[in-house]
This record gives sequence, C-alpha cells and structure tokens, in this order.
Amino acid sequence: METKIPVRDVMTRTVVTVDIMTGISAVARKMVEYDVGSVIITEKGHPVGIVTEKDLVKKVLTRDVVPSSLQLKSVMTSPLITVPSGEDTQDAIKKMLKIGVRRLPVVEGGRLVGIVTDLDLVAISSELGGILADIIEMHRTRNVLEAPVSSISQGICENCSQFSENLVNVNGTLLCESCRET
Repeated sequence: METKIPVRDVMTRTVVTVDIMTGISAVARKMVEYDVGSVIITEKGHPVGIVTEKDLVKKVLTRDVVPSSLQLKSVMTSPLITVPSGEDTQDAIKKMLKIGVRRLPVVEGGRLVGIVTDLDLVAISSELGGILADIIEMHRTRNVLEAPVSSISQGICENCSQFSENLVNVNGTLLCESCRET
C-alpha cells in the first residue's frame, strides 16, 4: 500500500514575492537577502511568473545587459506553472521532471500558499525510504526471532526481496515459495 503525502505537508509556506514593476537588481537583492533561489512575481496580488537564479544568469549576465535596462517581464518565466496544495508529492515530482523545473509554486483556491522544490521532494522521498527500510528490518528480525522453524508468515523474502504471504524459515532464512523451490 502506497502512502500519499500531499504537497502542503512538505512545501515551504513563506514565499518571497515581488510586484511585476520591481527592478531586476531589487529582485536579485531579495534573493540574496532571503537566501532563496527564486522569487515569485505578482501583478495586482496574483502570481504571474517566477524569476530564478538561472533566469538571471541566462537572460541578464550572459548577455552582458545592464539590469536596469530590462523590465522584469522579459526576465521572468511565465506563465507560472503551479501545483495544488493537495496534490500527491509523487505526482509533483513527475510534473517537475516532465517539464524540467526545480520549483513549483503551490496554490490553494487560486491563492499562492507556498512553494515546493526538488530538494523538498527528495528529502521526503529519502526519509520515507529510510523509514521503510527500518520497518522491514524490524519485521525481519522479529519474524526470525519469534517464528518456530516450520512457521509460515508474511513479509519480505530474504533471498529475492519480494513480499510474500507464505514465508518459511529454511535454515535460518525466510524464503518465499519460489526461492524454496530453487
């Protein structure tokens, strides 16, 4: 059974935003001030775009353009690709990979409520993997210690690592039916 974790449980709730009329240098200063890699651009209070470190490098620095000579509209990425707060984190990961972004603003009822990054999602995925490994090891140890030699139990086969509802202890190793036959 797969546990679904909504994006709202892993997102960062404090999002740095600036109005679309803000100068590019001011946006860069905000990124430094708040130690973030992106700023959400708003127009009349609604999120309309995002400026990332990569945007500044590609669209300003590498072109040797004076930041004050550009409007924020020409540097930001728009339209803004968002994710609903209730979306499953696995679906958010797939969306990020498919469209090639590292950050997704999180919306709830059309309002910006947070941002989720690739690092947020990797952290939760690796954390869940570690917890799962601990649970499997706990059950494996308990089954070996508590089970009589001929006992039938369910769990992970110690040979093929597949879940089985019919494990049998063979010479101290819990084996599924397929592995017992070989």
